Amino acid sequence: MTKVSTGADFLNNLLGGGYDNDIVTTIYGPSGAGKTNMCLIAAVKIAESGQKVIFIDTEGGIAVERIKQISDKYNDILPRMVFFNPVNFAEQNEIFETLKEMVNGSVGMIIVDSISMLYRLELGKKEEIYEVNAALGRQIAYLVEIARRKKIPVLITNQVYSDFDNKDGVKMVGGDLLKYGSKCLIELKNFSNSRGLIIKKHRSLPEGINVQFKIVGEGIEEIE
Repeated sequence: MTKVSTGADFLNNLLGGGYDNDIVTTIYGPSGAGKTNMCLIAAVKIAESGQKVIFIDTEGGIAVERIKQISDKYNDILPRMVFFNPVNFAEQNEIFETLKEMVNGSVGMIIVDSISMLYRLELGKKEEIYEVNAALGRQIAYLVEIARRKKIPVLITNQVYSDFDNKDGVKMVGGDLLKYGSKCLIELKNFSNSRGLIIKKHRSLPEGINVQFKIVGEGIEEIE
């Protein structure tokens, strides 16, 4: 099976070579755990190979300066990154409705960071929760179809909230919609002096594989 580099050697080793190229991978965890950094290092690696990356940034968290830290080839790779910055859930939905038309042979990865922020804001405003959930479900279905048909990896990040049935655990926003749509689930954790990464779901690896890492200038680095 073809794999796509994560942008970090230790993470490639952990995932048996990298991200699978025909599925949706969801990276979830609390704020500051490294979700955006994982997306950026993967995006940079794809762009360095000459392919384009479609990056849907719902949180306004992408800094060009961070990309420059990760790669000294930023003048070459930035034109290969196509950024969308929706500011509400309706705009996010419009982007997804045209996403399939944007994906051609030059696109090597799609990233959504995050899938849930504008969704949560919309839930807080609307009485028609069913309609909002249905729209999110369609967005995930589009991503699954694109990954499978075009054989390109899709990375999405997701927010979490406390699991009241398990004081040490968290749940993903969107719940089963994200779980069923994602063939790979990676949970990130914040520790006092490091971050943790745990494989929670994978089609060829056992659940529970984990590693600790830190964020450095060039990306992320394993803590031995």
